[in-house]
Amino acid sequence: MNDPVESFFAQCQAVLAGDAALLAQLQAAGFHCQAGYWAFRLPQLQQWLAPQLDYPRFRQALYASELNTRLQALGGEIAIADNQGNSDLSLYCLRRRS
Repeated sequence: MNDPVESFFAQCQAVLAGDAALLAQLQAAGFHCQAGYWAFRLPQLQQWLAPQLDYPRFRQALYASELNTRLQALGGEIAIADNQGNSDLSLYCLRRRS
């Protein structure tokens, strides 16, 4: 099984770089994205990256990772785009840091 956090990081790198093929795949899967931006809810992200992994384990792996630190080195970050007071309902996004 591939590490979903590493897969997510690689896909974040590609989105930040404007990878047209990946952006098209993400859009076809129902994500709102463009070069340098990717919006998602955590359950949707889990189904995209690791449908075989149970959701609580996936979420725990994300929270325990150094993902944002690694993305900051690339000029990006994961941020809350729309806080719904519940991590499963809130909208998150990958974006370029300003």
